[in-house]
Amino acid sequence: MPVPVAAAYFHEELSAGVEQKNEAFPKVTIVASHEGQVGRATQFRSVLQRLSGENIELAVLSKSRMRPGEKQYEPKLVGNVKGRKCILVDDIVNTGTTLVSNVQMLKQEGADSIYAWATHGVFGASELNDAPERLQELQDLDYLLVSNSVSNPRSLPSKIRLLNVAPLLAEAIARALHDQSISGILSLESVEDLERYDG
Repeated sequence: MPVPVAAAYFHEELSAGVEQKNEAFPKVTIVASHEGQVGRATQFRSVLQRLSGENIELAVLSKSRMRPGEKQYEPKLVGNVKGRKCILVDDIVNTGTTLVSNVQMLKQEGADSIYAWATHGVFGASELNDAPERLQELQDLDYLLVSNSVSNPRSLPSKIRLLNVAPLLAEAIARALHDQSISGILSLESVEDLERYDG
């Protein structure tokens, strides 16, 4: 899971703004896109908190059906997002429907700015899926970060950024071959005493 790499990406982005404007690290809330993503969001929060040295809050968008049999969900927010930079965390973005409704909910609840991280961006061919174009037009979304774990047969718009996870996978393979901890990568364990295989 490239969660630590994604958290480090956002830390660099948020820190760059801090350094340029000589301001304090912003107030950030990590938002699980639904109940099933609480573990992933908690891990993301833990890494970002460790990197920034700041208290990062956690919120959850709980899905509840409007009426029995309906496929549409109305998210309910549990947590504080008002005036905060929010990073939505999910595993997969495909049609973008959940992401769009979550962004709208966070904006209604007073989020200052909204970013999103999904491990996999499964968009497919443009004639089958217009999610990238709809996300590009979503005014309240700053950008969506997805890993390059899934090949996309088309150019993605500027609001969808790709995170290269090849170095992470190479490190995991090298550790496995040398009987070292792979899970240590995920928790950002101290690597001073570990022999590295990326140089």
